[in-house]
Amino acid sequence: MITSPSYQAYKDLFHALYNELCNYAYSFLNDDAAAEDVVQETFIKLWQKHPDMIQLPNIRPYLYRAVRNNSITVLRKQQVEQNNKKGFIQLADVSEEPREEEKEAVKPYFDQLIHEAIANLPPQCREVFTRCRMQGMTHQQAAADLGLSAKTVENYMGRALKILRKYLADYGLPAAALLMIKILM
Repeated sequence: MITSPSYQAYKDLFHALYNELCNYAYSFLNDDAAAEDVVQETFIKLWQKHPDMIQLPNIRPYLYRAVRNNSITVLRKQQVEQNNKKGFIQLADVSEEPREEEKEAVKPYFDQLIHEAIANLPPQCREVFTRCRMQGMTHQQAAADLGLSAKTVENYMGRALKILRKYLADYGLPAAALLMIKILM
């Protein structure tokens, strides 16, 4: 058992502030276990990295700020995990090839929506998109045909795809629907 004065000060500090800091962390996380983990990790880091700070008279604000920052870090990690799960679920939903009867059932609506989306593109983007995606030209072929550089054609394609993704997303269609343009056309 450790009996040094700094350890005793650390232990007293831990017992004095543990419940308060857990309540503070809970106000961010709304999870008792996660709040306790954050507070315990904060105290562990304090002991490992800054044992000289334990006996400072104004350690309380430092600990509150550390708990706040660590709670925010946990929230960010949870958000990333949730986004990854959503992305995986959407990918799993889209990864299955639709059956032919499903394609035929949505074709009229989808065709109309695609044509509207393409018609709403800026003129140069529309021209480049039509040549590359619908006529099957490469970027170099479209560039030569339109008198543009290949890089300009790439930029127009990127812009067109971005606009189309947003347009389709507004109607609840996944971005993967752009891949079906050739299938349905």
